[in-house]
Amino acid sequence: MKTIVRIARLELNSLFYSPVAWLALIIFIIQSGIDFAAALQMWERYQEMGSKPTMLTSQVYASPMWGLFSLEQGNLYLYIPLLTMGLISREIHSGSIKLLLSSPVTIPEIVFGKYLAMITYGLILLSVLVLCGAAGAFFIKSIDIKLLLSGLLGLYLLICAYSAIGLFMSCLTSYQVVAAISTFVIFAVLGYIGNVGQTIDFVRHITWFLSISGRSAQLISGLISTKDVGYFLIVIALFLGLAILKLRAGRESIPPMLKTVRYVLLVSVMLLLGYLSSRPALTGYVDMTATKSRTLTPNSQRVMKNMHLPLKIHTYVNMLDANYFYGLPNFRNQDRDFFEQYQRFLPDLTIDYVYYYDTSKNERLFKNNSGVSLSALAQRAAHSADFDFRKVLTPAAMKERVDLGPEEYRFVRQLEYANDHSPDSNGRSRKTFLRMFDDNVRVPGETEITAALKRLIVTPPRVAFLTGNNERSMDKAGDKDYKMAARELTFRYSLINQGFDVIDLSLPDSSIPKDISAVVLADPKTAFSPEELDKLSRYLSAGGNMLIAGEPGGQDLLNPLLRSFGVQMTSGTMIQDSKDFAPDFVRATFSSGAETCTPAYETLRQDHSTIAMSGAAGLTYEETGMYTIHPILVTDEKNTWNRPGGPGPDTGKLAYNALLGDDKRQATLALALTRKVGARQQKIMVLGDADFMSNAELARRNAKTANFPFIVELFKWFSDGEFPIDTKRPEAPDNKFFITRDDIYLLRIVLLVVIPAILLIGASVLLIRRMRS
Repeated sequence: MKTIVRIARLELNSLFYSPVAWLALIIFIIQSGIDFAAALQMWERYQEMGSKPTMLTSQVYASPMWGLFSLEQGNLYLYIPLLTMGLISREIHSGSIKLLLSSPVTIPEIVFGKYLAMITYGLILLSVLVLCGAAGAFFIKSIDIKLLLSGLLGLYLLICAYSAIGLFMSCLTSYQVVAAISTFVIFAVLGYIGNVGQTIDFVRHITWFLSISGRSAQLISGLISTKDVGYFLIVIALFLGLAILKLRAGRESIPPMLKTVRYVLLVSVMLLLGYLSSRPALTGYVDMTATKSRTLTPNSQRVMKNMHLPLKIHTYVNMLDANYFYGLPNFRNQDRDFFEQYQRFLPDLTIDYVYYYDTSKNERLFKNNSGVSLSALAQRAAHSADFDFRKVLTPAAMKERVDLGPEEYRFVRQLEYANDHSPDSNGRSRKTFLRMFDDNVRVPGETEITAALKRLIVTPPRVAFLTGNNERSMDKAGDKDYKMAARELTFRYSLINQGFDVIDLSLPDSSIPKDISAVVLADPKTAFSPEELDKLSRYLSAGGNMLIAGEPGGQDLLNPLLRSFGVQMTSGTMIQDSKDFAPDFVRATFSSGAETCTPAYETLRQDHSTIAMSGAAGLTYEETGMYTIHPILVTDEKNTWNRPGGPGPDTGKLAYNALLGDDKRQATLALALTRKVGARQQKIMVLGDADFMSNAELARRNAKTANFPFIVELFKWFSDGEFPIDTKRPEAPDNKFFITRDDIYLLRIVLLVVIPAILLIGASVLLIRRMRS
């Protein structure tokens, strides 16, 4: 060990007695200072404009776009080859390598000594970033220290890997420039090789593992995994081993075949270790972020812990769908990484792919290829994607496997879980679909994925939409209907994509099943028969949950049902003054007691969120003792009144005042009713508007409203919090800057002028003295 340290000390002396090491260090400081100051200035301006930044440590240091560590990660490859190019090639060129090889010093000691010198210099480079991190500790409230340490570890491992590669390349030639260029080439190969052979199954896994691209990015973002750390250690060991074998081959007289066997054996052992370290069951993870943002939320983890059997994900790829490219072979490694957070908890998770062709909603494709048969069009799509069309199933063959007609033949995944313990599984596996969405993100997020997984291990809540009296339909795309909220396949927030089962229920023809989680009665147009009212009464008497949404003009149809609760819809229509919208467009606010329904409503109230209602009737109620009644949505008392039918605003305001009484200043538009029925709590929501959940209202873009979160939390209330899945994270503590522009200016002076000037003067003095001595 002493010999290794002595060689490292001599190599460092040699390194710093040349201008290259000093220039590289000075340029790195300047480059880091520019990037660091730019990131600070951007977020300081953001905060100065009144915005509230969040996760500042990640934004300033780890952001792929402007984070200091991410930017310097992309610059390190420029410095290392200039420093490693002479480690061995200088000895070869001068002939001193022969003296080294004939001395009592062993070859591993030579290699490890020179490598120790390089990683020591790497620590000096890293100290520049440590300095920037220490500066951030003064400027950022509650800076995430563990995230910084993870990022620094990732950068240092990258430096160490680059140094090992550079040292080996320096063993291959006596020309330093050739060694540097060769090192650049190896860096480029390791960065690009992950794109090679992605359409070939066996080759794809090997090249993806060999790729160095993105390895340190995981650590910079705060996730330390044994497979990434193991990758760097394997690369280091591989190239140091190759360097030792190369130098040893120069002093040993052995057959070329034996030399080749040594190289092959070394590479094979390293690849085997790499394969083992990347196996999901053998991979360990440490999330270094303060909010554990690189790990599934606790609610998702609880679902994972209840899944004890293998999970299969069948990916069905329609070659004629607009999203087909997500399932192509060259995207499979990205697909695997997409589910990596889940595979951490479900190491037996497997993904397979089935390719087929059938009609789809890809209107542009069919318009541009009018008259072309499905088969011919699918062949074109396969050819354009370099995919073997023989692997694509015909529509008939696909239907024998699974009928995707209800899924509109879109790109979809089917999750299959062998849930033998489920009461309704009968020993069979349970299945559910995971869909793509027509929004900017397109892929499902944690909320949607966890909801789909949870459906496999619990009985999902069923929501029944009543039909038979011309109620709002959950299957129609009309402005007044509920398809988007209930069962729109491509809408992320529809009930079917948030974990619910939704069904149509014709009240004249059927009774309400006992396993229904909630019944939706929305704006009936015809009166209920006594038999229908009796069915509703029996359901409610048994403690069933219900959403009742009426419209002005429909009071006489719903009031007979509402009377049993002590609730009534008032006659007339609520009117609200507005310079931008129609008079009957009301923006309801949350009442002070809305949190009794769900805490999320209190958050919306504090944010001054409003719920859009296009034509609403007021609600009155009387405490009968049967139900506990809480107003949830109310009107703004300053500019809203009730219009009983007369055209004059004064008449309407008088009627509104008479409706409210002298002791009330707001009209109620939504009521939550609860009571205990046996062991469960019955929940009823009554609204004086049925448009709050309509297709048109959910698609509204000309007013900022909170209808989405209101609906999500409403059905979460009905399902006792089971669905939708709450994947919100606690607010990051590092959410405030203590820095001014003058501070940033001073920081620029220090990093771009003072420190480089000191180093330049010190280097000049040292080199001049060296030349004179």
